[in-house]
Amino acid sequence: MWDWIESNSGLVQAAMSAVTALVWMIYLHIIVSGLRRQRRTEILIHLGGARDMSGRILVSNLGFEPIYVLEIMLTVWTEQGERMSSVADRTEIAREQHKTPREATLQGPLKSGDSVDIGSVLNLVERARHSSFDDLDANDISKIEITVAAVTAADSAIAAASRVFRIAGRGDDMQICPTSLETQQVRSRYRRRKIQSKLKSML
Repeated sequence: MWDWIESNSGLVQAAMSAVTALVWMIYLHIIVSGLRRQRRTEILIHLGGARDMSGRILVSNLGFEPIYVLEIMLTVWTEQGERMSSVADRTEIAREQHKTPREATLQGPLKSGDSVDIGSVLNLVERARHSSFDDLDANDISKIEITVAAVTAADSAIAAASRVFRIAGRGDDMQICPTSLETQQVRSRYRRRKIQSKLKSML
């Protein structure tokens, strides 16, 4: 055995070098993966309280990096089709009731672990009606999608997440239920560019 090792010392050293390089590559992959996970955004959109139009929508930043909420968009589906509107501005609160300019809008920074109440489902619908959906009737809505767009210091591209809620019933019997257990994180470049183009069209 030892004779074979001595006679093939060059081959053994090359094999040991290859194994060492492989170990270091594995360590490097683990470190890089950990850094990517730390810098990856994770935005949670959650329905709290009642499961009707008074239910509150909470947006939380579960990522390690702070984010700046750039826009909140509401897409509604009715028999007339699909429509989208910005709901970031708190139009349900009169201007004279704002104690600070920050209370007029939901745009702004959100630290890691922080959350913000963006209003009830009815508030969002009212903001959409105030913005561009004058003829929107809450009883006609079958489904809504809430999309949060944000920017981070870790990435030059838009970060975004969305969640869809189904609406059943009418009037006081309306019930709201999310269509998935988790918030969908927008990771693909195509979808992020699509959201970015929507934001540009809303300027």
